[in-house]
Amino acid sequence: MTSRRKNRRALLFTLLAVLLTGILSFGDDSPLRSAWSAVTGGIFNLSANAAAQLDSPSTEELLDENNRLKSENAALQKALADSLELKDENRTLWSYFGLKKNAPGLELKPAFVSRRAPTDDFGGFSLGAGSDLGVRTGDAVICESGLVGRVISTDSFSCRVATLLSPGTRVAAIDGETSDSGIVEGHDGSLVMTQLSESSRVKTGDMILTSGDGGVYPPRIIIGRVAELKTDPSDASSFAVLEPAADFEALTEAAVVISFTEKGVVGSE
Repeated sequence: MTSRRKNRRALLFTLLAVLLTGILSFGDDSPLRSAWSAVTGGIFNLSANAAAQLDSPSTEELLDENNRLKSENAALQKALADSLELKDENRTLWSYFGLKKNAPGLELKPAFVSRRAPTDDFGGFSLGAGSDLGVRTGDAVICESGLVGRVISTDSFSCRVATLLSPGTRVAAIDGETSDSGIVEGHDGSLVMTQLSESSRVKTGDMILTSGDGGVYPPRIIIGRVAELKTDPSDASSFAVLEPAADFEALTEAAVVISFTEKGVVGSE
């Protein structure tokens, strides 16, 4: 662009010199002076147009500028996306740091939900943490509010999670208010606590926690609250219908429990 400005200036100075020379060569009333003025006026207009064209960017320069702006825009978009992702990751890590303060013996691997299982009627999903991070089949999975379920399969970079509602999931549990014990399992899409004793004092509103028996799930993780007490008509035994602490369908992140050594309450009351 600098060379174009220099060319334009040189052209204008040259034409101005020609114009002044011609005007000074004739008298004020000379017909030749009038003719020369008309000619030089046209030359001046042509030179001005030529100078403007010299100052305008070429098609090639416009394309280069457009490509440069596209590259800068793409870089800014990527930086913004990276910033938002980092913000989400930091928020997730801090939330699970809070859980670890309640249960300092937990070793957690937080991860985002990477995929929902469309054919799973019980809210199963995949997490972006796998065997490369120490995740194993059978590991417990928790979220900020409490117990989610367990890992049922892994690959190097992800794992598949079955929620508490899934058939075959059984969790040893206790009533946080009365210490009555039982087994929490999924039943027809609901979460129930069975095997209550005849003298059970479990009541509506009680918080149900993992007991830690069996060593599969860490102790004293919140499972849910008692929503209703019922009697099984087949054997007249009592069971509790629970409202899960975790919203399985709405989860966007969770953490795999890699190991645990100490007791603590995990979840929001």
